Amino acid sequence: MRFSRSLSAVVFSALSLVLAVGCSTASRTRALAPPPPAVMPVPPAETAPGAPAVPTTHAPVPTSAAPAATPPAGVPPAGEAAPGMLDLLVESAPSGAIIVLDGVPVGRAPLHLQIAATPLGFFPDYREIRARFVASDEEQVTRSAIEEFTPREKVPAVVRFTPDGAQRTMR
Repeated sequence: MRFSRSLSAVVFSALSLVLAVGCSTASRTRALAPPPPAVMPVPPAETAPGAPAVPTTHAPVPTSAAPAATPPAGVPPAGEAAPGMLDLLVESAPSGAIIVLDGVPVGRAPLHLQIAATPLGFFPDYREIRARFVASDEEQVTRSAIEEFTPREKVPAVVRFTPDGAQRTMR
């Protein structure tokens, strides 16, 4: 009787902990989700003396629509990664392939990606990088090359895509 009470208390505590913490399965794209755009509040409009006050809303306005030539403050330049992240260079031959990370287009090759990594340099979750080579005339065929990564693999320094596949260069 005493054993069953302590066992049920342990099971109850474990279940409470699981419910309190929640599921620990990470989203595939959460680690590389783009940062929210920089916004600035709109200053309130000035009113003339004696004019009725008009309520103003402070809607966020993007600070710039065009990409900056230099990285914004707090973003490490290419080759340097933020803590917990590693820099991954994605190249293609021929260059200009559309790069898709976990189903989200992120740019054209060559491209530096900031990839979330464990302290030992492994992928924390499953990742998939695709390079899409778009046909430029009627004689060519649009092709895609796919490279998949698992949590048991280290983040490579370079992934070079060709229409026939990919080659990794490890750190």
